Amino acid sequence: MAGERGGGALVDVRDLEYIIAIAQEGSLSGAGRRLGVSQPTLSAFLAGLERQLGADLFVRDHKRMLPTPAGRICLDAARRIVNVKEQTYQTIHRLTHEPEETIVIGATPLRGSIMVAQIFPQFSRVFPDIKLSIREAYMKELRELVKNGEVNCSLGTCYDTEDPDVDYIIISREEIVLGVPAFHRLASFAAPPGEPLASIDVDQTADSPFVLLAPGTTVRAISDSILDKAGIRPTVVFETNNNLVLSNMIRQGAGVGFLPRSAIPENSGEMVCFSIRPRYYMSLCILHQKNRKMSRAERYLAYLVIRRDVENPLYVPAVNDSAREIQREFDGEGSL
Repeated sequence: MAGERGGGALVDVRDLEYIIAIAQEGSLSGAGRRLGVSQPTLSAFLAGLERQLGADLFVRDHKRMLPTPAGRICLDAARRIVNVKEQTYQTIHRLTHEPEETIVIGATPLRGSIMVAQIFPQFSRVFPDIKLSIREAYMKELRELVKNGEVNCSLGTCYDTEDPDVDYIIISREEIVLGVPAFHRLASFAAPPGEPLASIDVDQTADSPFVLLAPGTTVRAISDSILDKAGIRPTVVFETNNNLVLSNMIRQGAGVGFLPRSAIPENSGEMVCFSIRPRYYMSLCILHQKNRKMSRAERYLAYLVIRRDVENPLYVPAVNDSAREIQREFDGEGSL
């Protein structure tokens, strides 16, 4: 346990873990339960550390402890140091131990792969003897990989639950928006930057060429549904599996097209976007083989994905019963 040290230096990584836990739990009692340390011990530790630093690290707001500006500086340094320690230990462990198991994750080349990279450090800390392997593909192939048992699970999207041979852990919904080139006649109706998107009826695009995501993608299934309900038979001048390519084609003026809300480029003067009346959404989910029981490690992997996605401001939380069950299993565990 930390005592007062000359020079006020933090030299014990455990001290830093205390600070991080207090910030994450928002209370000394919650941090104590998580760490297996008594509340009086944590209270004495924090008071001593604040004396050393000559600054308060937390303030109470409606019974929750929030970091002060000095506390945020301390937390930022603490997280970086703890991450370095954990990554070092994990790297050494992997060099000296053969993995007991490999979990193969299906993932789309952009969103899915980025998500796996984000959750990998936390997953490896809890399950150091399990290796994660990524199998990249687009949604049509990912569903087949899940059904054939070639991957343990896949990170992906769906429009409703379109395959009866797949179980879906649904986490969030993401709005599908319409992108148009900045010179398009509809662009003048767009909301100013920083404000909520303006809404339009899709039939206003009936005379425009379209660039669309390829058949087999979730956004294409939704795009076809939108156009069909509007009675539009579009002139499709380009198709792609890649959201970035689609966005670039719209910006270059090839046509108008439908995009996930998260694919809107920041500060682009070459494209404007609209919400659609009525609004359409796709579900962000984890797919696994029908009626196959997931291992605890796989469920923890799903939990980390759920926790990241529900905090994303671009997504609308929409967890189904499968996701809630996983949340209940892992919420509040000390290893998290």
